[in-house]
Amino acid sequence: MHTIRTVKLLAPALLIIVSVIPACPQGLRIGVKAGVPITEYFETGSSGGLHGGEEYSAATRRYTVGAGVEWQLTNPVSLELDAMFHRMGYVGIVNLFDSASGSFQKSAIDVKGDSWDFPLTAKYRFGRALRPYLAGGAALRYVGPVRGRGQQTAGSLAEGTSSAAPIDTTDPSELKKRFYPGLTAATGVEFGEGRFRLSPEIRYTRWVGGGPGGLLRFPNQVEFLVSFWF
Repeated sequence: MHTIRTVKLLAPALLIIVSVIPACPQGLRIGVKAGVPITEYFETGSSGGLHGGEEYSAATRRYTVGAGVEWQLTNPVSLELDAMFHRMGYVGIVNLFDSASGSFQKSAIDVKGDSWDFPLTAKYRFGRALRPYLAGGAALRYVGPVRGRGQQTAGSLAEGTSSAAPIDTTDPSELKKRFYPGLTAATGVEFGEGRFRLSPEIRYTRWVGGGPGGLLRFPNQVEFLVSFWF
């Protein structure tokens, strides 16, 4: 199901890429990319005290797909702009308790959604036939659209009452901010003939500010990617 949804999301970008290939000027190449994240998408944790606590957990979807465009400035130097798609999700459980009144509240939410990374890098190649390279630059992450579903229970221990209400939102409190900047670097090797090149690489991204915050953060990201350029 996730695979079908990913193909539908990427289909417009791939159609545009195919349509512009015949019109690409000299020095401009289009690429498709796929790979696997080596690190987790979210870094999570838990905390607790007299007045409640919170706990977050997440599972990383083990794929990354996308597309890119590269502009060859000189023989060894080029600029590259990518659009990389991830699936993301987390589960959050928050408990609040007022010891003075005996009132309590528990919220449990399961959030799933899409995420796009847009790295812009400068790349420098070494060698001729087999060309190792280094790349570095900046990245911007956009998280969305997302949807959270769950349940909120509230009541009073003193009065022995409680009530439950469903949660269904596209704006969970943990993701009020949707754009996150970062710094990125990559190393890999490029080989192939003419315009057609294959490039396996390792890419590292450090997210400035750490992500949404609190117990839900972006760790330093490491991915293995393979790019096919034409």
